[in-house]
Parts: sequence; structure tokens; C-alpha cells
Amino acid sequence: MKRILLLILGLAIVGVIGLGIRDELHKKNQSRREAGYQSILRTYTQALKPGMTRKEVEDYLQAKSSKFRQTCCIDSSESSKRHSWDDLTKIGQEDAPWFCSEHNVYIAFQFIDHVRIETGFQMKDDDLDTLKAITLYHQLETCL
Repeated sequence: MKRILLLILGLAIVGVIGLGIRDELHKKNQSRREAGYQSILRTYTQALKPGMTRKEVEDYLQAKSSKFRQTCCIDSSESSKRHSWDDLTKIGQEDAPWFCSEHNVYIAFQFIDHVRIETGFQMKDDDLDTLKAITLYHQLETCL
């Protein structure tokens, strides 16, 4: 009986140690990926400056073969005041929580409307919209 208890205790200790090692490796890999994301962000912020036009930014992305998509309102505090799209280019993917199938990491290019539209909800980009900010943007996708 003592042997079985010692065996169970030993297995439990090995399991706890294994989980601890796994958690530390996960944290280390996360830090490595985050450093990579910051490096990519730095590359974009060195090449593209606030005040540049949407056309200049998108021409740069196309010249670098960076795929991008447009989305509404990265900065949700301004969503009701804006009518231009923001651009996203995917740079990575993280482990998603159980209720989502994807956790993507993007570089977000946030723009200021060139022409203010005072009425209605109409999203429209304009080549003369100006770059406001470049940020990292994590987005959970395909969630319950």
C-alpha cells in the first residue's frame, strides 16, 4: 500500500514539475514572439510617419508585398466620428482561447478622415486620408 501511495505521490510531483516547465517555456516563447512583433512595428514606424497620406502608406505596403485588409474603427472611442477605414496587416498568430478559433496579431494603420461627413453612417476611404498612428493590434476572431 505504501508503494502505491509513493508511486502516486511521485507521479504527481513529476506532473507538477512538468506543468511548471511547460508554463515557463510558453512564457519564454511568448516573450520572443512579442519582441518580434515590436521589431516589425519599429520597422513600419521608421518608414511611415503620421501625416502621410493613405495612398503613400498603401503604396509602401504594396511595394513590400505586405497584404492588408481594411476594417472599421481600431480606436473605438472615435468610431462614431469617423468615416474612413483603418488598414491591418497580419504579422502573427497566438494561441486562441477555447471560445475563439483564432487570435491574430496585426499592425494597425489608423487614419484620419480627409473629408468629414457630418451625417449618416458611411464608410469610405480616400487617398488623401492621413495616417494618425501605427500600433500593434490583437484581435480574437471566429468566436462563439
